[in-house]
Amino acid sequence: MRIAIATIGTRGDVQPYVALAQGLIAAHHRVTLCTHRTFQSFVEAYNVEFAPLAGDIRSLLASEAGRRLLAERNPLAAIRQLHALAAPLLRQVMADIIDAADGANLILASTLAYPNAITAAQVHHIPLILAGLQPFTPTAEFPCALLPPLRRRRLGRGLYHRFTHHAAFRLLQLTSARLANRFRRELVGLPALRYADVFGDLIAQRTPVIYGFSEHLLPRPADYAPTIEITGFWFLDQKQTWRPSEELQDFVAKGEAPIYVGFGSMTDRDPEQLTDIAVAALMRSGRRGILATGWEGMYRRPPSNNILMIDGAPHDWLFPRVAMVVHHGGVGTAAAALRAGIPQIVTPFSVDQPLWAEMVFRRGVGPKPLSRKQLNAARLTEAITTTLADSQVYANARRLANAVQSEDGVGRAVDAINRILFAGRQFEHPRVGV
Repeated sequence: MRIAIATIGTRGDVQPYVALAQGLIAAHHRVTLCTHRTFQSFVEAYNVEFAPLAGDIRSLLASEAGRRLLAERNPLAAIRQLHALAAPLLRQVMADIIDAADGANLILASTLAYPNAITAAQVHHIPLILAGLQPFTPTAEFPCALLPPLRRRRLGRGLYHRFTHHAAFRLLQLTSARLANRFRRELVGLPALRYADVFGDLIAQRTPVIYGFSEHLLPRPADYAPTIEITGFWFLDQKQTWRPSEELQDFVAKGEAPIYVGFGSMTDRDPEQLTDIAVAALMRSGRRGILATGWEGMYRRPPSNNILMIDGAPHDWLFPRVAMVVHHGGVGTAAAALRAGIPQIVTPFSVDQPLWAEMVFRRGVGPKPLSRKQLNAARLTEAITTTLADSQVYANARRLANAVQSEDGVGRAVDAINRILFAGRQFEHPRVGV
């Protein structure tokens, strides 16, 4: 069978799908991964067929509009800003996913790619599965992924949680429907999609959904139907093909385990300030540190005996060699820290990061999240010192590491996809409005 995978976003939104593609290839499927050209060499390095998708996500996030998006705390405003940022690319994104799915028997789409992949599925008359890294199915147990769950029990909390999911769906439809439906007509002559066409089956849980996160981080909601599969994380092991520099090897080996500080693909309005906060907190706590510059999240400082600046390193190699991880709350980074069995301090920037930051806290493997707005040297120092002294946090991290390491997220996802493909199950394509 031929399978097309479409994903939109940063490196953390691409890497798990490379792992999933490899699993599907090992199961004798032909796989095409459709994503931004920024990641073409990365995808092809793992012998996965690549198809281009419009947009340079790094440039978009580094723009003033992108920085405003990452700083936005209002989830509804974040959706509007995300659409405004992506709107000029929407026509080409839709065309690219249609092209990538030509000849495929199935489309797997990430959360952001899903609305455009509906058109591709209809054009080629093939099934479409939401394969998400964040929960996108409405539930009474937590709000939409743009909001952290409420910590205190409150009357009507379940209704509030469900409302946030539906509000997010409605806003996504309101902000994108006009352009998306225009491009459907222009590109392939299909009539407009209504709200129920796009989100109806997802809300009613009538069609299969596959989620690439672990129930050990985010427990499965009781109101999820059997059509919802939570497989475990889709880990891509890179340490077999990557070699650290001598400088990094020497730094890791020459003293006590350092603390890793990195904010992945997040850009920051004031990377110099963010770097100064991290360095000051490490110095005050008396710990060595490895700082990953990422995508302009931090800036390079002069060399120091106790601080090593790197562009980045595979988490499966680095995290088992550090004492703790300070990060932005991307689910891939949180998953890698869980797998390594180390505590994590999370400073969420935006989008789904507050949800994962809260889950890290609830699982007892890190302190309460420190939002980017709250972050300063004193607070980060306190978080580092108290976490280092908390033996229970380390015990929880080791326990969860055993649980996460025992999962086979890619294998379970491949099994679920094979069951869907080969069980003769008929997919009902989204209804087309008039």
